[in-house]
Amino acid sequence: MVAIYKSGMGAALQDIAVISNNIANAGTVSFKRSDTIFEDIYATEKSRTSDVKLGNGVQRLEPRRAHQQGSFIMTNAALDLAINGEGFFAIKNPSNPDELKYTRNGSINLTNEGDLVTMEGFKYLDTAGNDIKIPFSVVDNDENVRRLSAINVAANGQIQVDYGQGVSVNVATIGLSTFKDETKLRSDGNTNYIVTPESGQAVTSAPQDSATSTGSIQAGALEAANVDTTNEIARLLRAQQAFSGTSRIMQADVDMIRRLID
Repeated sequence: MVAIYKSGMGAALQDIAVISNNIANAGTVSFKRSDTIFEDIYATEKSRTSDVKLGNGVQRLEPRRAHQQGSFIMTNAALDLAINGEGFFAIKNPSNPDELKYTRNGSINLTNEGDLVTMEGFKYLDTAGNDIKIPFSVVDNDENVRRLSAINVAANGQIQVDYGQGVSVNVATIGLSTFKDETKLRSDGNTNYIVTPESGQAVTSAPQDSATSTGSIQAGALEAANVDTTNEIARLLRAQQAFSGTSRIMQADVDMIRRLID
C-alpha cells in the first residue's frame, strides 16, 4: 500500500512542478504550457485466474506540451513578428552553422552587421535556410547613397527595406518551418525547440504557403504565452490538495500498522 501512496504523492509533486512552471512563464513570449499525463499501474499475479486488474498506483509520463496559439501583444515595433497559424521561425547558431533550432518568438533584433537575431544571438533564416541581411544603405540610379529609413514585413513574410525618396528593396522572405508532429519537438530552453525522430524533419517554406499550411506574419506584434493563469492556479490548488490528502492517508495507514505491531 505504501508504494501506491508514494506513487500518488510523486504524481501530485510532478503536477505541481509542471503547473508552477506554466505560471512562472505566463509572461514569456511564445511560451507553450504543458499538461501532466498519468496512467494506472496494475498489479500482475501469475496465480490469478480472474481478469479483474488490481490497481497498483499511478505512473508519471512525459508532460505533454500544448501548442495552441497564444493571443497577440501589439507592440507596433517593425521587427516584432507573430505567427498567425502554423509554423516556427528557423534560427541558426552563428558559432555552429549546423545547429538549427525553431521558435515562435519573433522578438527580432537588428545587429550592427545587418543580421536579424534572437536575444541569444541566433540568426533568423529565410525560406532557403540562408541568413537574412539588411543593407543599411544602397546607391540609387543617380549614384546617391540612400540610408535605411524603415523595415516592413508583409503577411507573406517578405521583408521590404525602405531608403527614402521612393527607393525600396525586397531583401528576403523569412521562412516558416512545419513538422509532422510539433508536439514531439524537444524543448531546448528560451522557447526554442529541436527536431527529434518523432517530430520529423522541418519543412521550410514561405508564410501563407498552401502546400505546407504555414500561417501568416503579423508585424508589430508578439505571441503571448498560451497560459490561462486563473486556470493554472486552480489546477495548482487541486494538485496541492491531492498531495496533502495522499500524505495524510499514508500517515494514517502507517500509524495503524504500527499500532497493530505494538
